[in-house]
Amino acid sequence: MTRFSLGGDEDGEGPSGPRLKRRRLVLRTAATIAIGDRRRGGGLQAVEEDESASSESEEEEDESESEEEEESEGDQEHQRQLRTNFELGPASAAQQIALASTTTATDRSLSITLADPDVLDCPICCESLTVPVFQCENGHIACSSCSTKVKNKCPSCTWPIGYNRCRAIEKVLESIRISCQNIKYGCKEWMTCDNKTEHEKACMHSPCSCPHSGCNFVSSTKQLYQHFSSNHLNSATRFLYNCSFSITINFNDKFLVLQEENDGMLFILDNESEIIGNMVRLSSIQPRFMGGFFYDLTAKRKGCLLRLQSFTTSTQSHVRSPTSSGSLIIPGDFFSSCGQLKLDICIWCNGQCPPSFQSINVNN
Repeated sequence: MTRFSLGGDEDGEGPSGPRLKRRRLVLRTAATIAIGDRRRGGGLQAVEEDESASSESEEEEDESESEEEEESEGDQEHQRQLRTNFELGPASAAQQIALASTTTATDRSLSITLADPDVLDCPICCESLTVPVFQCENGHIACSSCSTKVKNKCPSCTWPIGYNRCRAIEKVLESIRISCQNIKYGCKEWMTCDNKTEHEKACMHSPCSCPHSGCNFVSSTKQLYQHFSSNHLNSATRFLYNCSFSITINFNDKFLVLQEENDGMLFILDNESEIIGNMVRLSSIQPRFMGGFFYDLTAKRKGCLLRLQSFTTSTQSHVRSPTSSGSLIIPGDFFSSCGQLKLDICIWCNGQCPPSFQSINVNN
C-alpha cells in the first residue's frame, strides 16, 4: 500500500518554525534599539518608551501568533486525519488499529481475477499444481508426480523434465489465496492451492440434495434441513435419537424419508425387492466424510422376530443402490398378505453406540 504523508512537523521545525523565527527577530531588534539608545545617552525614559513600544508590539505579535498557532494546530490535525484516511481507508477504529499493526507484505496484497483458472493446473494430469513444479528447457511445466510418470521426458517437446524447478510458478502458487468451491453454499475459507483439495474433501458446507421426489434444492446440510422442514415436513417420518419408532413399508416402496425432530438430520431408508426377500439400507444425508450412525432394525411376523443391526452410510444425494455394502436382507415371509412390512427402528445419536455394538468392530 502506498503511504502518503501530509504533515511537515517530523523534521523538528513544523509549520510554526518560521513564525517562531520571526518572533525571535522582533525581540532581538527591540533589544538592539534599547541598547543603542543607552549608548547615545537617550536616557532611561527613551529606553522605557522603546521597551513599552516593543512590549506592545510583542503583545500584538503574540496575539497574532496565538491565532496562527491555533489555525496551524487545526491544519496539523486535519493533515493527520487525512494521512490516517489515506493509509488505513474507511475502516472502523478497531480495524484501523489491526491494519496498522500488519506487515508491509500484507499491505501489498492485490485482488486479481484469472481469466483462465486452468493455467494453474498441471497440463498432463489436469490437477491443481502443487510445489514442487518442474520445467523442461523449453519452459513446459509439470507437477512432480507427472514428471515421474512420463519418465522425465516432456510430452510436449521430449526434452528432459523433472530436474529444473520452476521457481516463478512455485512463488505464484505460494502467494495465491483462493476461495473454496462451496463459497456459494456459505463457506468463507480462503487457502493456498496446496490446501484447496484437502479442505474441500472435508468442507462442512459441501452441497447436499433434497431427497424429496421432484425437488431440485441443493445447499449445505444446515440449509437443507431447514428447507425440508419448511417445505416437505409431512412427507417424512419424524423420530428422536435413541428411541424406538415404528414404520410400515409396502412391498413396492422404493424409499422412505426419516427426519430427527431436534437437529433436523435427514435419513433415507431404501427398499429393493429381490428373490430371497427385500434389501433395506439406511443412509444419512450429509457430507461423505462425516461419521455415520448405529441403528437397530426389528421385523416381526407371526411370532417370529428378526433383529438386525448396522451402521449408516453418508451420502450427499439420494442414489438408490441398496445392493451395495451395508444393506440388510429381510425374508419375504415377514411381509403380510397385503404386502406390508412393519419395522421397529432405533437410530442412535452420532457418537453413541448401543451396548450390543460395543464388542463389535464395524471397521473390519
